[in-house]
Amino acid sequence: MRNWSARGVGEMGLQVRITLWISCFCLLILLFYGAFFYFQTRSVYLHVLDSALLTWGGHLAESLEDADDHARIGMARQPNEPNEPHESLDLGFVRLERWGHSSAEAGIAGNANSSVAIALAHQLGISNHPPHFAHPTFFTEKIAGKRYRVLVFPATSRTKEVCLSYARLENLFAQGGEYVILRFAVMGGALFLIVSVGGYLFTGYLVRPIEALRDVSKSIAEGKLGEGIELTGSSELVSLSESINHMRRAISEKMAEAESRQREILGKSEELKSANQELERAIFQANQMAADAEIRSYEMEREVVQRRKAEEALRASEEKYRAIVENIRDGYCEVGSEGVITFANRAMAEITGYSMAEIVGKHRGELVAPERRDDVLDAFSRIMKEGGGVSELEYPIQRKDGRRLHVGVSVSVMLNRAGERVGFRTIVRDVEARKRYEEELIHMAYHDPLTGLNNRKGFYEKLEGAIIRATRYGSQVGLLYIDVDRFKKVNDALGHECGDEVLVEIARRLVVSLRQSDCVARLGGDEFAVILDADKELDVDPVIAKLEALLKAPYAVGNTFVDYISGSVGVALFPDDAVTAEDLVRYADSAMYKQKRNQRCQDQKRA
Repeated sequence: MRNWSARGVGEMGLQVRITLWISCFCLLILLFYGAFFYFQTRSVYLHVLDSALLTWGGHLAESLEDADDHARIGMARQPNEPNEPHESLDLGFVRLERWGHSSAEAGIAGNANSSVAIALAHQLGISNHPPHFAHPTFFTEKIAGKRYRVLVFPATSRTKEVCLSYARLENLFAQGGEYVILRFAVMGGALFLIVSVGGYLFTGYLVRPIEALRDVSKSIAEGKLGEGIELTGSSELVSLSESINHMRRAISEKMAEAESRQREILGKSEELKSANQELERAIFQANQMAADAEIRSYEMEREVVQRRKAEEALRASEEKYRAIVENIRDGYCEVGSEGVITFANRAMAEITGYSMAEIVGKHRGELVAPERRDDVLDAFSRIMKEGGGVSELEYPIQRKDGRRLHVGVSVSVMLNRAGERVGFRTIVRDVEARKRYEEELIHMAYHDPLTGLNNRKGFYEKLEGAIIRATRYGSQVGLLYIDVDRFKKVNDALGHECGDEVLVEIARRLVVSLRQSDCVARLGGDEFAVILDADKELDVDPVIAKLEALLKAPYAVGNTFVDYISGSVGVALFPDDAVTAEDLVRYADSAMYKQKRNQRCQDQKRA
């Protein structure tokens, strides 16, 4: 049903639909005001009727109370006066004298009917019992299909009689209400007709251009371009009609142009046919190319997926690498091809004494000790040029506080994706403690732990170096081999600790009395050796005399003076006596023992 109504309204013309909408709206307004007028009129009528019942009934009730019973009855039955209210309002008045009877033998006035009064009394419940209210009260009751407006006067202190004043509502309203309704209906119908006709004419004025535009648009859509539309005035519809006409002409021109092109195309059908064949061949080739492209696309997708996985793995590796770099104890830094530090970890900052913000941007040469800077930069350049694996370097650096620190550096070349060398990765370790330990080991390997002089190994290296220099420059080398006489007596008499003190004092005297270029060594026990280096011919006799005098001088050991020690000195010269270190030592040792024997012979003669 709803679909049918919507379809029926849709099939109506636009003018009829707008007219119906306006008319229905006006009808609703008319019905509203009609209902409002009806209920207002009824309310006024009820008010007027209630006032009449109250005024007239109250007047009769008071007049009946002032007279005796017979007089009241007779007065109530007097004919109606011409100007009483009940003549125009159809009023009735009844006085009930006896309770419990079905008849009302009471005063009746106006158009009162005893049967109606009895029915109303029974309906209100006051035929057997007096009413419980103390003031006149209105009621609306329906008796035998008729509606009555009833006013009940309760008994007063002067009388126990109840009075009813009533009027039939239908009669009251029918005395002129039907004419009002008729006039209202006629006026409503006329207004509806006027609105319908006027609305139809007005909507026709509005809708006609729209329908004309719709018909022309439908014709254009169907391909009928010969029909146009002409509207006069200055409204937007006129502008729209001009636009539609312009569009129609443009479409006609385009269609004419298309027809001419179509004729040209038809004239070249053979060319199109051959072109179509070529196109088919091209399509076949394109399909093959598309298949190849699809295969390549699949391969590229696989490559992209693999590359993405590789990038993710590289990113994870870089994150892991960064985490490792940040937490290792060794210093790590990355250096660009220009030698500028681009990244450093916290350990590198601690090693150099700079903050991380200060160290990034510095040239690597600024961190190298000045005396080794050129060598280190040359080494970095060589590594950059040769590439290869990891190179190990060791050099001192200059810290921010000025202190020098030996570091070990592992250097590797950084490459970009194209394989080009773009810088270095360096791992820096603090080797200062190891360096000191190595130096201590070297010192212990080449020096006597008691006196601090060169030991036998250090002595031979020094002697061989002196022989090489002397051979190169044509100079001489003198070797003095010294043995301390009667040193065993010191150990036996005073103990080995005092003997060690005497050896330390002998070493001190030798170092102080000789040149810095001369080398003093302890070969073991109480044997010492001195290497004398000179550019010209050596004169060793004054040196031997000086050493013998120093060795004979007394030694203070604790509270004891040792004055019986002396020294025997053997001499060997390069290249006069020998040309090798071993031969020089043997020759000097023989000369020393020869001197010791001569000294013993002299001591025995003196004894």
